[in-house]
Amino acid sequence: MEALIRLFGDVCRLKKGPQNVPSSMNLLIILLIANFVVESFLGLSVYSFGASVLLASLSIFSLLIFTWFWLMMFKLSHRFIQTAIAFGGVSLFTNILCFLPIAFLWKMGVMSDDSFGLFNLVLIFWILSIYAHIYKNALNVSFFLGFALSITYFITFNTLSIKILGV
Repeated sequence: MEALIRLFGDVCRLKKGPQNVPSSMNLLIILLIANFVVESFLGLSVYSFGASVLLASLSIFSLLIFTWFWLMMFKLSHRFIQTAIAFGGVSLFTNILCFLPIAFLWKMGVMSDDSFGLFNLVLIFWILSIYAHIYKNALNVSFFLGFALSITYFITFNTLSIKILGV
Protein backbone atom coordinates (compact mmCIF):
# COMPACT_ATOMS: atom_id res chain seq x y z
CA MET A 1 0.00 0.00 0.00
CA GLU A 2 2.80 2.39 0.93
CA ALA A 3 4.53 1.65 -2.36
CA LEU A 4 1.37 2.59 -4.30
CA ILE A 5 0.98 5.84 -2.38
CA ARG A 6 4.61 6.68 -3.09
CA LEU A 7 4.16 5.73 -6.76
CA PHE A 8 1.11 7.97 -7.22
CA GLY A 9 2.93 10.75 -5.37
CA ASP A 10 5.78 10.40 -7.87
CA VAL A 11 3.32 10.55 -10.77
CA CYS A 12 1.86 13.73 -9.24
CA ARG A 13 5.35 15.20 -9.06
CA LEU A 14 5.86 14.23 -12.74
CA LYS A 15 8.70 11.86 -11.87
CA LYS A 16 7.00 8.63 -12.98
CA GLY A 17 4.35 7.84 -15.55
CA PRO A 18 1.75 5.20 -16.37
CA GLN A 19 4.48 2.86 -17.61
CA ASN A 20 5.63 2.52 -13.96
CA VAL A 21 2.15 1.56 -12.72
CA PRO A 22 1.28 -2.13 -12.32
CA SER A 23 -1.25 -3.49 -14.81
CA SER A 24 -3.92 -5.02 -12.59
CA MET A 25 -7.65 -5.10 -13.25
CA ASN A 26 -8.28 -5.63 -9.52
CA LEU A 27 -6.30 -2.51 -8.64
CA LEU A 28 -8.22 -0.54 -11.28
CA ILE A 29 -11.57 -1.65 -9.84
CA ILE A 30 -10.50 -0.76 -6.30
CA LEU A 31 -9.33 2.68 -7.44
CA LEU A 32 -12.53 3.31 -9.38
CA ILE A 33 -14.69 2.43 -6.37
CA ALA A 34 -12.54 4.53 -4.02
CA ASN A 35 -12.66 7.46 -6.45
CA PHE A 36 -16.41 7.16 -6.75
CA VAL A 37 -16.84 7.30 -2.96
CA VAL A 38 -14.43 10.22 -2.46
CA GLU A 39 -15.75 12.24 -5.40
CA SER A 40 -19.35 11.66 -4.28
CA PHE A 41 -18.41 12.84 -0.80
CA LEU A 42 -16.70 15.92 -2.23
CA GLY A 43 -19.74 16.65 -4.36
CA LEU A 44 -21.95 16.66 -1.26
CA SER A 45 -20.23 19.86 -0.14
CA VAL A 46 -21.91 21.65 -3.05
CA TYR A 47 -24.66 19.46 -4.57
CA SER A 48 -27.46 17.15 -3.49
CA PHE A 49 -26.77 13.43 -3.00
CA GLY A 50 -28.16 12.45 -6.42
CA ALA A 51 -26.28 15.18 -8.26
CA SER A 52 -23.01 14.39 -6.49
CA VAL A 53 -23.30 10.66 -7.30
CA LEU A 54 -24.11 11.44 -10.93
CA LEU A 55 -21.23 13.93 -11.14
CA ALA A 56 -18.78 11.42 -9.63
CA SER A 57 -19.90 8.77 -12.13
CA LEU A 58 -19.66 11.22 -15.01
CA SER A 59 -16.17 12.28 -13.91
CA ILE A 60 -14.85 8.73 -13.78
CA PHE A 61 -16.49 7.39 -16.92
CA SER A 62 -15.79 10.44 -19.08
CA LEU A 63 -12.07 10.26 -18.23
CA LEU A 64 -11.96 6.53 -18.98
CA ILE A 65 -13.80 6.93 -22.28
CA PHE A 66 -11.71 9.95 -23.30
CA THR A 67 -8.49 8.09 -22.48
CA TRP A 68 -9.61 4.91 -24.23
CA PHE A 69 -10.53 6.92 -27.34
CA TRP A 70 -7.10 8.55 -27.61
CA LEU A 71 -5.24 5.32 -26.91
CA MET A 72 -7.28 3.67 -29.69
CA MET A 73 -6.53 6.58 -32.06
CA PHE A 74 -2.81 6.18 -31.41
CA LYS A 75 -3.10 2.37 -31.66
CA LEU A 76 -1.90 1.97 -28.08
CA SER A 77 -4.97 0.34 -26.53
CA HIS A 78 -2.76 -2.21 -24.75
CA ARG A 79 -1.74 0.65 -22.40
CA PHE A 80 -5.30 1.34 -21.22
CA ILE A 81 -5.22 -0.50 -17.87
CA GLN A 82 -1.97 1.14 -16.73
CA THR A 83 -3.08 4.56 -17.93
CA ALA A 84 -6.48 4.22 -16.25
CA ILE A 85 -4.79 3.13 -13.01
CA ALA A 86 -2.46 6.14 -13.22
CA PHE A 87 -5.45 8.48 -13.64
CA GLY A 88 -7.38 6.73 -10.88
CA GLY A 89 -4.47 6.82 -8.45
CA VAL A 90 -3.66 10.45 -9.18
CA SER A 91 -7.30 11.44 -8.83
CA LEU A 92 -7.64 9.66 -5.49
CA PHE A 93 -4.31 11.06 -4.27
CA THR A 94 -5.15 14.67 -5.15
CA ASN A 95 -8.75 14.43 -3.93
CA ILE A 96 -7.75 13.11 -0.52
CA LEU A 97 -4.67 15.27 0.03
CA CYS A 98 -5.90 18.53 -1.52
CA PHE A 99 -9.58 18.83 -2.29
CA LEU A 100 -10.99 17.18 0.85
CA PRO A 101 -9.14 19.49 3.28
CA ILE A 102 -9.95 22.57 1.20
CA ALA A 103 -13.64 21.65 0.94
CA PHE A 104 -13.73 21.00 4.69
CA LEU A 105 -12.11 24.35 5.50
CA TRP A 106 -14.48 26.12 3.11
CA LYS A 107 -17.58 24.47 4.59
CA MET A 108 -16.40 25.31 8.13
CA GLY A 109 -16.07 28.98 7.13
CA VAL A 110 -12.30 29.05 7.72
CA MET A 111 -11.66 29.74 4.05
CA SER A 112 -13.44 32.52 2.16
CA ASP A 113 -15.07 32.06 -1.24
CA ASP A 114 -12.27 34.09 -2.87
CA SER A 115 -9.43 31.98 -1.47
CA PHE A 116 -11.44 28.79 -2.12
CA GLY A 117 -11.68 29.74 -5.79
CA LEU A 118 -7.99 30.64 -6.00
CA PHE A 119 -6.89 27.35 -4.41
CA ASN A 120 -9.16 25.42 -6.77
CA LEU A 121 -7.70 27.25 -9.77
CA VAL A 122 -4.13 26.42 -8.71
CA LEU A 123 -5.07 22.78 -8.04
CA ILE A 124 -6.85 22.44 -11.37
CA PHE A 125 -3.77 23.76 -13.21
CA TRP A 126 -1.59 21.28 -11.28
CA ILE A 127 -3.95 18.39 -12.06
CA LEU A 128 -4.08 19.35 -15.74
CA SER A 129 -0.27 19.26 -15.72
CA ILE A 130 -0.32 15.78 -14.16
CA TYR A 131 -2.85 14.61 -16.75
CA ALA A 132 -0.66 16.09 -19.49
CA HIS A 133 2.29 14.14 -18.10
CA ILE A 134 0.26 10.92 -18.11
CA TYR A 135 -0.96 11.49 -21.68
CA LYS A 136 2.58 12.40 -22.76
CA ASN A 137 3.90 9.07 -21.51
CA ALA A 138 0.92 6.92 -22.51
CA LEU A 139 0.65 8.29 -26.06
CA ASN A 140 4.34 9.07 -26.70
CA VAL A 141 3.56 12.71 -27.49
CA SER A 142 4.98 16.04 -26.35
CA PHE A 143 3.98 17.60 -23.05
CA PHE A 144 2.32 20.41 -25.01
CA LEU A 145 0.03 17.96 -26.86
CA GLY A 146 -0.62 16.13 -23.58
CA PHE A 147 -1.62 19.44 -22.00
CA ALA A 148 -3.89 20.22 -24.95
CA LEU A 149 -5.58 16.83 -24.47
CA SER A 150 -5.93 17.51 -20.74
CA ILE A 151 -7.60 20.85 -21.40
CA THR A 152 -9.82 19.23 -24.02
CA TYR A 153 -10.89 16.61 -21.46
CA PHE A 154 -11.51 19.31 -18.84
CA ILE A 155 -13.68 21.34 -21.22
CA THR A 156 -15.53 18.21 -22.37
CA PHE A 157 -16.23 17.10 -18.80
CA ASN A 158 -17.42 20.56 -17.75
CA THR A 159 -19.66 20.83 -20.81
CA LEU A 160 -21.16 17.40 -20.12
CA SER A 161 -21.70 18.37 -16.47
CA ILE A 162 -23.54 21.51 -17.46
CA LYS A 163 -25.64 19.77 -20.12
CA ILE A 164 -26.57 16.77 -17.97
CA LEU A 165 -26.80 18.27 -14.49
CA GLY A 166 -27.17 21.94 -15.19
CA VAL A 167 -24.28 22.64 -12.80
